[in-house]
Formats: sequence, structure tokens, C-alpha cells
Amino acid sequence: MTAFWPLFLPESTMEFKEISESDAQTIYHLEKVIWMGTTNKGVLVSIGDSAEYGRMLFMGGELQSASNDERIYHEALVHPAMQRAVANHHVHYTEGLRVLVVGGGEGATVREVLRWPQVSHVDWVDWDEEAVNNCRQHLQWAGPETWLDSRLNTYWDDIQVVLPRLEGQYDCIVLDLPDPDGNTGWLYSAEFWTALKGRLSATGVMVTHCGPVRPWGNIGEGFQRVRTALGDDKIGGFYHTLIPSFQGEWGFWLIDASTSTVTGASIPMPVDLLVADREQIAQWFHPTAVWRRAVATALLPSP
Repeated sequence: MTAFWPLFLPESTMEFKEISESDAQTIYHLEKVIWMGTTNKGVLVSIGDSAEYGRMLFMGGELQSASNDERIYHEALVHPAMQRAVANHHVHYTEGLRVLVVGGGEGATVREVLRWPQVSHVDWVDWDEEAVNNCRQHLQWAGPETWLDSRLNTYWDDIQVVLPRLEGQYDCIVLDLPDPDGNTGWLYSAEFWTALKGRLSATGVMVTHCGPVRPWGNIGEGFQRVRTALGDDKIGGFYHTLIPSFQGEWGFWLIDASTSTVTGASIPMPVDLLVADREQIAQWFHPTAVWRRAVATALLPSP
């Protein structure tokens, strides 16, 4: 999405404007600014309250999450991959799952991963510790139980720097990074995918969001960026869901390194999920005809 800097900044209110790839234009009005400042990584973080979307997080003027629908995004990102990873792992191994989370400064992605009792180890890498701490203080979407969980290990640095220092393979890698459009450097490059796929176990699963999508044209710039960088290695699947604060449909891409035919349909899911139960996950991977045609067309080899 295209972000614009605050339009109006009186004593306690603020407005942001964004235009999506589908030309939706939204002005987010924060009735109360909770915190605003620039981290030592040079990122402008703005946190405030909106009547429509609840507490909202903006970074660099671009919306990252809103409390009223953050569960839609974070459950959609995490649980299809975790369900598949648990199913794959159950067939071949008895020890717990190792998970790598990259990004996700709100802590909510890690929160969802830790809902799975099969997980024994989580490495969380985020490059901006100060932004994470602001989210921890002012959003509190990941409760104390997340931060105190003995399975969690945190690394506050760039994933390109941290990855060589991490040990072992992972059964699930969850990427909760900035949108895969524009100039993101090493992130989302072919080298990036090669490095991460090299850390997947033989039955591992990796998932990323693709940014805003629509069922025509190239689906979305982020979708195209991901599928182009993956080249011929596009094992996995695309799914999407509506996130109101994100102005429409949001895309996800899942890569499954396993050749297992296990679907995960019988795997017990975590309790108290609001979005990603077994029935919803199955529906995500059986999209309507218009989306099936759009994906098939977009995945055709480039002329």
C-alpha cells in the first residue's frame, strides 16, 4: 500500500491516508495519539486509537496492525502453516517442533505460534528492538505469558546477520515482514528465499504474506515479487482473506518442503481461535473459480 505522512497533527489527534493497489483510499483518523517517535533504527512509529479499528500501529506512516482485526491477519498467517507443519512432523518425528519467526514486532505472530503445544523451540528475529518494546508497552497484544515462555528466544538484528548464527533446521518458518513491494533490499530476493529454504527441515513449512491482492491482472505486486523470486520452485499454495483495516483482500503464500499427502485436517487446533479453525483453513485452500483462474494465469511462465 502507498502511505502518506500525517495530514493533520493537532495536540492529540492524527490522520493517515493510504491507497491500496486496488485504488481503495482510506483515511485513518486517530482520535488519540498514544505514542509517536523515531526508533534508533530510523523508523517513525505511531500508535493511537481509532473509533473504527481500535488501537492502531503505523510504521513509516504505513498501517501495520489494528486491534479490531489483527487476529484475522495473525491467525491467517500462522495457523495454516503450523497445522501443516504439525501434520508433517507427526508422521516422521516424535520430538517437538522448531519454529523461526522473522519480523512481527507486535509480538502477535509469536503469540499465535506459541498456542501450539507441539512447539518446543521458537527463535524470533526482529531488527528493531525499540519498536518491539513500544509495541509490547502500548499494544500489549502478546501478553506476559508470551514473553515469559521458556520456548522463546529473541534476536534483535537483521535476519541476514542473525541467520548464519542460528543452529539447526526449522519445521516451520513464519515471515511477518514489510510488504514485498518496492525496494526491500535482501528481503524477498532470490538469495533471501534460498537462505531460508536451506534452513527448512525435510518436512518443513514456510509462509509469508504477499500484501494486498485482487482476482485480476497480476493479483498484486507483492504476489508477483514473491513468485518471481521463487522461480520454478513454487511448491505450496496461495490463499487470501479479507482484513477490513487493510482495505480489502490480503494474500499469503505457503511453501511445503514435504512430499507427504497428509493435509492436517485431523490435527487438533489450538483453543479459542477466532478465525483459523480447520474448516476455514480448508476453505482458504479451495478458493472460488475467479481466484483459481487468477492464480493459474499469474503463475504461467513469463513470455
